Amino acid sequence: MPRRALGVLVPVLVAANIWIYAAIASPGRLGVETLLVEQRSVGLVRLPRGHAVLVGAGPDASIVRTLGEALPPWQRSLDAVVLLGVSADEVGGAPFVLEHYQVGRLIRPEIRGAAGREAVLAVAIAAAGIPTTNIPPHGRVFLRYGSESLELSVSGGLR
Repeated sequence: MPRRALGVLVPVLVAANIWIYAAIASPGRLGVETLLVEQRSVGLVRLPRGHAVLVGAGPDASIVRTLGEALPPWQRSLDAVVLLGVSADEVGGAPFVLEHYQVGRLIRPEIRGAAGREAVLAVAIAAAGIPTTNIPPHGRVFLRYGSESLELSVSGGLR
């Protein structure tokens, strides 16, 4: 086969493979996946057309590797990161997620955690330039897609 034909054929085959993988990997409806990060549970809410929301961020930077394994290789964006608590187990990985992924919005409790953790998170938020929404104590966040919805509460996690 001439080199010129290979130069055209290879990119076409790569594009077709990516399209097929995206069609298979993208859910047709809202789905929740539990990810284990250093023996802690984090939620990954998948929506059609490659949209995703991370619920919790785990205790440390290992969330980045876990997300990299859970999401398709080309997806390096999240529509939102929702933090439902202020403990290190819940928010310790958030600065690393904000550094490695394009995040549309950070949703977090109005109450704040330890000063050192909050300072690191504040620097990451400023560096990423993302908007933040505060949830009042015992507040709720509703994620909806069509007729499906998921309710998240600050006091209880996933419902």
